[in-house]
Amino acid sequence: MGKHEPSTTTKFAWGLIFVGLGFAVLIPVGGQTGVSPLWLTLTYLLHTIGELSLSPVGLSAMTKLAPQRIGGLIMGIWFLSISVGEFVGGRVAAVYEQFPLPLIFGAVAGFSIVVGVLMFALVRPVSRMTGDVN
Repeated sequence: MGKHEPSTTTKFAWGLIFVGLGFAVLIPVGGQTGVSPLWLTLTYLLHTIGELSLSPVGLSAMTKLAPQRIGGLIMGIWFLSISVGEFVGGRVAAVYEQFPLPLIFGAVAGFSIVVGVLMFALVRPVSRMTGDVN
């Protein structure tokens, strides 16, 4: 894309928004039975787009932004953060068992979209800090 390629922060923001939209799609059908599989297909599509805007972009940013002598350590910290997130997600899921699915999907969608919009607000300051790294 050349000079039109979005920054890493912009890609992260879009990734969070797509993940949030994927959960928002499930709000109307959460807890229902006998719904069309197209709901799940649309959710997977949005989540896949979001994931492709987060995971490989994050890995690339870690290798580009880390000092060369500790690049491996920074990659390890990236993967450690993912494992901590999975652990916390499992703990939170145990608490949410008592809530209706539309409420859970709405909370996750709202949080992801709000954080994505917040990331858009931080694009310029973060881009100034990272310099030419894209």
